[in-house]
Order: sequence, then C-alpha cells, then structure tokens
Amino acid sequence: MKATRSLRPGFTLIELLVVIAIIGTLMGLLLPAVQKVRAAAARLQCQNNLKQIGLALHQYEGTYGRFPPAYTRTSDKQSGTSYGISYFDDGWNGLPGWGWGTLILPYIELDNLYRSLRLDLPCWATENAPFVKTRLPIFLCPAGVGPGDGFALHRYTGPSDDPQDAGEFSPAIFFAHAHYVLNAGQNGPWNRPAVSSYDYTTPAYVHGAPDSINGPFYRNSRTRVADVTDGLSNTIFVGECDSVLTNKTWVGVVPWSCTPPQTPRVGIGDTNSAGCLVGAHSGPDATDHPNIIIHAPNNPFGHTDQMWSSHPGPGCNVLFGDGSVRFIGAFINPNTWWALSTMNLGDVPQGDY
Repeated sequence: MKATRSLRPGFTLIELLVVIAIIGTLMGLLLPAVQKVRAAAARLQCQNNLKQIGLALHQYEGTYGRFPPAYTRTSDKQSGTSYGISYFDDGWNGLPGWGWGTLILPYIELDNLYRSLRLDLPCWATENAPFVKTRLPIFLCPAGVGPGDGFALHRYTGPSDDPQDAGEFSPAIFFAHAHYVLNAGQNGPWNRPAVSSYDYTTPAYVHGAPDSINGPFYRNSRTRVADVTDGLSNTIFVGECDSVLTNKTWVGVVPWSCTPPQTPRVGIGDTNSAGCLVGAHSGPDATDHPNIIIHAPNNPFGHTDQMWSSHPGPGCNVLFGDGSVRFIGAFINPNTWWALSTMNLGDVPQGDY
C-alpha cells in the first residue's frame, strides 16, 4: 500500500495582510487607552508628591511655629566672596541660600541626606557639591517631559529686575532638579529693583505701583498659619513647574543665579533672577504696570516665573495651605487665580476652580 502524505494548507498573502490590518487596528484602538491610563497614573503620583510635601510643610510649622522660607539669607549687610561667588547680588541674595526643599528633608524621610549637608556653609560650597545634585523623586513629576537629572546653574548680568543670561557659572555649580515651586503671591520678589530688595517684608513702590509680597513664601519668610488670613483652603502654597519651561531646584539659591528659558522655548518668557529658582507668582506684578499680566498655570506666554506642567489639560496640580491638592486649568478666571495666590488681601475667589 502506498502511504499518503497530508499537506498542511498555509496562509495566502491576502489572509496575512488582513491579519496584519486587524492587529494594527486593535493597537490603534488600545494605544490611546493605555496612554490615558499612564497619564492618569502620573497625575495621581504627582498629586501624592504634593500631599507628602504639604504634610512636611505642616510638620515643619509644627516644630518651628512657622512655615519654611522659600530660601535663606543672613540679615548682615556686609558683602564678601564665598567659594568664588560674590555676595550680595543685585537682589540682595547672599549666604547661605538654602532652599525650602532642603529644610523639609527630615520630614520626607530623607534625614540621612539632610545630615550629610553642611548647612553652616553656603549651598554652593564644595563640601556640599556631592549631595546637592541628588535626584529626589518626591520633587519630580512623573509626567514631566523636561530634564530631571540636575543642571548647571546660569548667572545673570544687568539689574536684578531685568536680568540677562550670561551662561553657566565658571566653575560650574550643579544642583538637582525640582518640578515644584513655592507661591510668592501676586508680585515676584525677584522682579524688584535692588533698592527695594533687601527686605521683602517691607512694602515698596516699583514703577510707581505699590508692591507688597503677599504670598506665603519668599526669602526669609516667617509665615505662620495665623498670617494666612484669606484661609489655608483659599491660598496656594506649592505648584508645578516642569523643567521643560526652565530649571528649578529644591536645593537653594546662589547669588547672581537666574532662570533662563529652556532651548527651544516653550513661550516668550524672559530670564528671571535668583529667587525664581524656587518660586512662582501669579501677577499682575508691580513691574508689569500699567499692563495687567496674570499668568495662570500653563499660560502660553511661558513666563519662567509661572507654574507649568505637562499633564493633559492644560494646567497643573497645586497644593493648598490646608493640604488639599487640586488640578487648576489654564483657563481659570484670572481674578480667581490672583485671589488664590495671595494670602492676606481678603480677596474672594470668583467662579469655579
């Protein structure tokens, strides 16, 4: 008897193309869903970061009776040079420069890093260099598209209220990134001319307009809960600033440092001076008068002293003084954004947010 061999039929070219087309269609349908899940997870993690930061701010306040300042400077007016950096700069920034993120390290389970720092020395001292470049995930938004592995600080030339980027310090000063900044209120302290910059608690007139720092955080601020008379639930403490806009840090502020726009620019914003490394403000700033410029989160102008995130929205997460976290859209009523940014003007937020 002859053995018969059964032949296995294969796919025709048309069948193979149909299968590939079906797979491609399914992937096209699933990919947006996967991206939405990832975006939601990133937003949730960012909100959790802010909640942990909020708890740390209140623990600090419970220990010292006040919230940490945006950054520090000794009150002595004697100028000098330390580790190659002259002080004071045009905005009266000087020693030691440590920022709010450094001050809350013990309250976010980073006590070992805190103890490694020489807080009796400037934040840019060579003894601190190995530690101030530490990447800390709690200060980084997972949705951020800008860099997060640290950066070389730039310095400015010209007056502090109109700084011009002069490139990196030489030798380089390298700090870790932060995607979160403190709220200075309506007016940006770093926008004041030198004559009005020694003491930010003193009201001043800038370009003929009254200029008071009415937010909870600025250099050497000593804000208590009782000082937030607008209410903790109506006052923004912290918000996002993706480094795709400009570089920010948790470490501190170096005299003559600045925050130039990234290349390529997100908007048309210009360089801001040192205090902007840790802060943002709402406007309208006294330096803007007679213009009225209010930059809400992700305002397309892309000012380097505004809040910005890469979450879908557009807009960003913000931490209120009561510890709550909300997503604020770019199209919030400008007057509402202004009211939420001040802590003691008695202004009532208008509309939903």
